[in-house]
Parts: sequence; structure tokens; C-alpha cells
Amino acid sequence: MKLRKIFAVITAAVMTFSLLSVSAGAAKKGITLSKSSVSVTAGKTFTLKADVTGYKKYTIVWSSSNSSVASVAKGGKVTAKKAGSATITAKIKGTDYKATCKVTVKKAGSTVSSSDKTGSISSKGTAMDFVKNIKIGWNLGNTLDCTGSWINGDLAHETAWGNIKTTEDMIKTVKKAGFNTVRIPVSWGEHLDSKNNISKAWMDRVQEVVDYAIDNGMYVILNTHHEGGWLIPSKDSKAMSDKFTSIWKQIAARFKNYDEHLIFEGMNEPKTNGSAKEWSGGTAEERKVINKYNRLFVDTIRSAGGNNKLRYLMVTPYGASSSSVALKDLEVPKDDRVIVSVHAYLPYNMALNTGSAESKLTDAGKKEIDNFMNTLNTYFIQKGIPVIIGEFGSLNRENEAERIKLAEYYISSAKKLGIPCIWWDNGTKCKPSEGEGFGLLDRKNLKWWFEDLVKALVKAAK
Repeated sequence: MKLRKIFAVITAAVMTFSLLSVSAGAAKKGITLSKSSVSVTAGKTFTLKADVTGYKKYTIVWSSSNSSVASVAKGGKVTAKKAGSATITAKIKGTDYKATCKVTVKKAGSTVSSSDKTGSISSKGTAMDFVKNIKIGWNLGNTLDCTGSWINGDLAHETAWGNIKTTEDMIKTVKKAGFNTVRIPVSWGEHLDSKNNISKAWMDRVQEVVDYAIDNGMYVILNTHHEGGWLIPSKDSKAMSDKFTSIWKQIAARFKNYDEHLIFEGMNEPKTNGSAKEWSGGTAEERKVINKYNRLFVDTIRSAGGNNKLRYLMVTPYGASSSSVALKDLEVPKDDRVIVSVHAYLPYNMALNTGSAESKLTDAGKKEIDNFMNTLNTYFIQKGIPVIIGEFGSLNRENEAERIKLAEYYISSAKKLGIPCIWWDNGTKCKPSEGEGFGLLDRKNLKWWFEDLVKALVKAAK
């Protein structure tokens, strides 16, 4: 009798454990979408990313509740067709697991507010995990970052340095080439009133350009750029920190509901213009000021509400410098979603020095790149701190074949460390004697000036 009771107890325990195991296994299965709701204007497209757990092999079936309003193709590409609403469903074939996204389509020409662009940011994962999504990027340089006291009117800044007004077709051309990230440099200081309020017209235009990329399923890095006229690390003051904080509070408020596809970068190349150590890492005191502003930036965004609590953020050393002294003294705020931003045009004589005739990638040039990557690995990667090279590139010296070799070596070296790279495109392909020719895209004609170089950039990053 006792043996039967013991056997019964053991059997019940085994069955209970089995049921718990099945339940636990079932709980791990499912599917989620990158966005739960989206609002777009008719004629635009965007891509929903599906995340499947618990299955090694699966097929996702996409469907729309109203294809005349918004259709969906294989891979999650959604096309907004006419005003109305539709629900996009992604289902794991042969199961009951599915996820949905509500799509609201507005008439072409209407403005989609930031509050309509809702989408959650997962609390899972760290910035080291996240940067794996940033494959290869392109800078919309010398555009929304244009400055000059002679420029008449907020919106005139965009074309003040010679580039044409940005269009969604430009961004689509960039995406079609294989870039999945757009860095949008923006100057804000010349668009403030006496109380540090950003001009509504300027903020609206910046949002419009951001949406060109977001609505096409790309990642966007939005920053403060060319603020050297007032953001001076050698002259820290309450007025300066108040202005900096005010700018980021307003940016964070406007974009608070945007999901993880929008990344904020606190500063571009914070430095003291014309100082003795402007390009060599600054002074110890200046580096301390930069650390203070990086912390101020992170704290400001984290307290701004909405998705800003979980948004991925980028901080920079003095001047975004690749110098060892600047990188060593960078204090990265303790936050799982902070990424280091650094700029490096290497090898210097071939990539950036307009006074040099160097047009080929040499062994010495490769060594410059190797040393830089080793420094990033030592100070950040080995410590679990991710890095994005926010600006890199090489001058046009009518040497595309060598620029391709450089791009391949540079990107492959960075890729080994999990570091994405973003090409600086300033919209011109001029010779070194005429200026800095980093342009790849002929924005007016939507053609690539150096198509083979572009293909090499994208291929090396895969």
C-alpha cells in the first residue's frame, strides 16, 4: 500500500513537472512586430520587422484587413494607398501565434504628428545588442546643419551651403542602394528665440526629413551640429547648459513617441574652435566639461517622457576625436542604452588632408586604421560599451579604385569589433584643391557619382 502511494506521488510529480515544462516551452513561443501602430500619408511605404521566438524554422504569413488602404508584401513592406485605417497581421503559418499593427493613412500632403507615430521600445537587450541593427549609414551632410548670420529665414538654412532641398526620393535612393541608417546633422542655435524656444517652422521641417527615413524603415541618428558659436567647452556657464538642456527637452518632447529607429546624439564635435588643442583632444578641463554635458544630455532625455526612457543615445568625446587622450578621458554615463560616437577619417593623408597628394592605401595607412580600431576595442568594446563611427570617408582624388580598397579595409576592420560606420556625404565631389569632396550622391539627379564605391561600402558591411 505504501509503495502504491509513493508511486502515485512520484507519478503525479512527474506529470506536474511535464505540464510545467510544456507550459514554459509554450510561453516562449510567439511573434511580435517592431511597431504596434503607425500613421503615414498616402503614397509612403515602411517596413514592419517581425521577431519570432520559440521556432527555428517558420514561415510568416502577412495580411491586411483593408488592402485598398494599406497593403503588405512578403517581408513586411507596407504601402499606404489612401486615407483610412487597416490592420496589418503577421502570423506564424500553421499556428495561432500572430501580431498586429494598426495603420492609419492620411491624405497626401497632410502632416503626421509625432503623437501619431506611436511604437513601443522593448526593454530587453542592451546597446551592444542594438548596434548590430545598424549595418551601414549615410550622412545628410551640409544640409540641415548649415549656419551663417547672413542666412535669411529658418528654412533658408537647408540650402544655404549649396545643396538642394531634401526630398523623400533622396532617402529612398539611399535605402535602395543598401544603406539602412541615415544620420541627420542639425544645427539648432540659430533657430532659437530669446527664451531658447526652437522655431516651429524649423522643428516641423526637421521632423519632416526624419520621417522620410523613418517611414521607409530606416534608422535615424538626430543630433546637434555646428553649435561651436555658443557650445564652447572652455567657457562653460549656466547660460550655456540652460540652452543645451532646453534644446534637447524640446527635441525629446517632439519625438517622444518614436520607436528605437530614432536615435539621439547629444553633440557632434564639441570643441573650442581655434584653440591650440582643437584637433588633438583638447585640455583636461575641456574634456571634463564634455563629460558633464554628456551626462546632462542623457539625464535630460531620460526624464523627458514617452519612449525617451528607453531610447538609444550617443555620446561623444572631445571633438569626437579619435585621439587616444580624448577617448581615454571620455566618461560614458552608466546606462545600458548609451553608445559612443567617434569620427575618424583615416588614413589622414589619403582620407582628409587636402594638402596631401596621397591617393593610395598603403601599409602605413592600414596601420593607422589598425591602431584606431585597437584603441576602440581597448577603451570600449572589451568593456561592453558599443561604438558607432558617426563620420568617416575619403576625399575624391579621382582614385575610386583605391577608395574602394580603403572602404573595404576600414569597414571590415570595424565590423570585426561590431562597430557600424556612417559615411560623411557633404554633397560635393570636388577635388582636394577646391575643398572636401566626400559626396557620393548626386542629389539633384538621384544618381550615384561613385556607384562602385557605394556597392563596396554596402557589401563590406553585410
